[in-house]
Amino acid sequence: MSLENALESDLTLQQQQTVPIDDEKNDIPMHQFHRPSNNPYHSMISQSDSVQQKPQDPFSVAPMEAWQEMKDYNLQVHGIPTLDQLLRLPTSSPITQAQFATFLRRRGSQQNLNFLLELETHQRLWQAHLDSEERQQRPGIQKDRSSKQFMDLHPSSPTATYFEMSDTQNLLQAQASPSFYQHNNLSSTYASRTVRNDGSSLSRHDVVQNALRVYRTFCSRYDAAQPVHLPEDHCLALETLVEQHQRPEPAIFESARSHVFDVLNMFYYPQFVDAVLYTNVSTISARLYLTAGLILLIFSFSLEFAFIFLDFGNTATRWWPFLPFLFSWSFVITGVTHFAWWSAWLRKSEASFLVSIPVQDKTVVRIQRKRAFIWCLGNIIIAFVTSILFVFVPPHRI
Repeated sequence: MSLENALESDLTLQQQQTVPIDDEKNDIPMHQFHRPSNNPYHSMISQSDSVQQKPQDPFSVAPMEAWQEMKDYNLQVHGIPTLDQLLRLPTSSPITQAQFATFLRRRGSQQNLNFLLELETHQRLWQAHLDSEERQQRPGIQKDRSSKQFMDLHPSSPTATYFEMSDTQNLLQAQASPSFYQHNNLSSTYASRTVRNDGSSLSRHDVVQNALRVYRTFCSRYDAAQPVHLPEDHCLALETLVEQHQRPEPAIFESARSHVFDVLNMFYYPQFVDAVLYTNVSTISARLYLTAGLILLIFSFSLEFAFIFLDFGNTATRWWPFLPFLFSWSFVITGVTHFAWWSAWLRKSEASFLVSIPVQDKTVVRIQRKRAFIWCLGNIIIAFVTSILFVFVPPHRI
């Protein structure tokens, strides 16, 4: 009886355990294939697939470089380039380094731009000097490389391991002629005069001399050929470091460079940009336009007064001076503002008298054409108002 009771209890317990399993099978949706999975490996695979499908982010590898590239591109395409971009990148006409140098030359401040360009050259010389010193510190690599090249050009011969004994060596030395030694001495002497490789194409002395030249040309307090705008403490510091201690590092000029760059960036460069955007006629041409406009204006008024006081023609005849008024007011406004609306439509800008350059910068073209449309419309309105004032004046014969 005890065995039957034990078997019956085991059977009952097994039946109780099978019921939740069946319920669990019924609860699992076997026909829903798009339900979210709780498998961690499946989620990791899906995440990796999604990462691979996304485009590569340019800011993930080098964020600062990518941001600078996008900033340079946006300013070149959608805006006016900055002074730093003008010095580093090729820009479109008329906002170029050459035009900025011409603008500074007219104002007597070109030495500031020359100072920045000389510092860039000094930076490259210093880098070349560091590279040459680094090559000198690796003589073993150069020797191995030269020996390898020699072995490639001169393959080993079968008699390369041949050597003379002591008795045969004496015989060979006795048979050698004096002319042989004379030829060897002459060859070695000639080679010593022609082939000289000290391993450095740019020494520290050369860089020091270039730093002294830059200092004496731009920063010296006494005899600078092209003195730049520098405070007294900057000049004293450069005199101590460059003139006395012979320090050629470009970092010594960094404070002076920052000061000169700020002067150009905050004072001269905004004036240059305004001149490029809002003027396209040289000073001499503007004076000629103003003179021609005043002459045409006097002629137009004289013609209108002649029609009135001579009682000549009718109302339609009074509109004849409209074209002289249009040209005269256009020339007068061009002479005063140094901006010719017809040159803006032709995408031309006068760099100097009778010397024009093409306008290629998209922002400059857009701003100048908008300004040209306003100027042209204003000239037409002024000429129309001036003409209509005389059209309805009754004639009075003198």
